[in-house]
Formats: sequence, structure tokens, C-alpha cells
Amino acid sequence: MPIKIKGAEYSTVAERLNSVHDDHDYISITTEIMDETQEYVTIKANVSIHNDNFEQVYSGHAREYFEFRNRDSINFAFALENAETSAIGRALASAGYGGKKFASAEEMSRIEAKTKARESQIPHGSVPLLQVVEDARQQADISVDQLKEKSQSLFGTDDIRGLSGGQLKKIANEISNRKN
Repeated sequence: MPIKIKGAEYSTVAERLNSVHDDHDYISITTEIMDETQEYVTIKANVSIHNDNFEQVYSGHAREYFEFRNRDSINFAFALENAETSAIGRALASAGYGGKKFASAEEMSRIEAKTKARESQIPHGSVPLLQVVEDARQQADISVDQLKEKSQSLFGTDDIRGLSGGQLKKIANEISNRKN
């Protein structure tokens, strides 16, 4: 039974799978990691529907962002699995098994979590900021442990790589000012 989200009905991936199995005797599903970084994983799924003399292949892609800060978020531990489920759901939608909406109920229910996961990432422009922090640490002649303590006192975490761009700038300034 489709799930209603913000007034629209979305089929779950399980419903889509049940429908395709009801309609066809033999299908196969393959998945492949297309891209994986420290920030996200991208999965491609192929759903192959085998008929008497031919095979139809439908593809779907999905990307999930790893959630670094919120341990209660599903993407803290299961971003890969969520991307795989979404990719399969999209491949099934390509084959006509999705109802009126291409996105699955699972995808739509995670929109807010996906947005928060993206926001928890270090922005692409912040990677050089890690080097700025490291340079400031070396110039101030403080240890990595002291840097982590500073981060803990400022931001409540000692995970330097998990800091936002603004937080990285602040800690670099704090370290530089400490030296002076």
C-alpha cells in the first residue's frame, strides 16, 4: 500500500519488487558502487526482466551522504544500504513499477535526513582549511592532542575533520592568536 508523504502517494521499494515478481517469472537485480568518497556513496542498480527470447534491463542510480555527527541518523551507519535500496527502487520505476511517482517512499521519507547529512559534510572548499589549521598548529607549536582539546572546548568534538568550514577558520584563528 503506497505511503502518503506531503499529500502525494509513494510506493515502497518492497511493493515495487513484489509487483515485478508477480508480473514476471524471472528477474535479476545487480548493484554496483559507482563512486565512493569520504562524503557519499553512489550506487547503480540494474533490474533485468527476462522473458522468453529477450531480456529488458532498467537502470537506476542513487547517492547517499554519510552522516557524521548524528549517530541516530540512519545514514550514520547505513548510507550504502540506503543508496542501494534507492537505486533499486529507481530502476524498478524505470521499468514501470513505481506508481505515479519515480521516487520511492523510502527516498521521500529521508529527504530531511539527506539534507542534514549534506550539511554535516565539510564543504569542498574547506579541505584546504584543514591544511590552514595544520599550518597554524605547527606554527603555534602545539600537539595534535592540544588541537583536539581546543576543538572539544570550542565545538564539543575532537573530530577536526568533522568541523564545518566556519569552525575550521575559527580554530585556526584561535591557535594563531594563542601564539601571539
